[in-house]
Amino acid sequence: MVEQIDSNIKKMLSKTNFGTVFLDNCFNSKFLIMEVIDGNIAGVCFVGGALNSNGIEIVENYRGQGLGTKLLNELLDECKKRKISFLTGVFKPTNKISIHTHMKIGYVPLFSVYYNEKEGMEIIVILPFNKKGKFLSKVLKIFNTRPGNFLFVIMFKLLNPFLKNLIAFDENNISPINLSKSIKNFRKVENLDLK
Repeated sequence: MVEQIDSNIKKMLSKTNFGTVFLDNCFNSKFLIMEVIDGNIAGVCFVGGALNSNGIEIVENYRGQGLGTKLLNELLDECKKRKISFLTGVFKPTNKISIHTHMKIGYVPLFSVYYNEKEGMEIIVILPFNKKGKFLSKVLKIFNTRPGNFLFVIMFKLLNPFLKNLIAFDENNISPINLSKSIKNFRKVENLDLK
């Protein structure tokens, strides 16, 4: 079901075991898609920020039952109703289930970014819905080069105070990017095993 963020939803979410960063994204989002089973949150999808950042978490007991796909399909329907042009997101290259689920519904890998030794690498993805989304997808692929990735890391550092408005992340909860390690560990998405 589609939910707007209010004090009751925040209270329900605070009772889950979801991580601080994910909860912060939910609290700063435009809307949520939630599945509640027996009065408990089983899974949540959010969309937030100017870049329509998207994320999903499923409670461990409910994983592998198709709940992620159900939530994502509801999210896509809501995005179409709201005339959202695109969604953006991230996944770890090691999370094969997330990769498969996202690619199956049409997400396109854009570029990778290596944050630091603790966080490692993430793949930035986009799901374009119309011409505006497809245009943005082409523009963002500039970051899939070493110079482009360097530019992304610099921009990310400079825009850190505005991340809450851009991607629904509170800048205080994001691991810092290590510039030298990011450049050293750069990998083109075409060179990553995403199957």
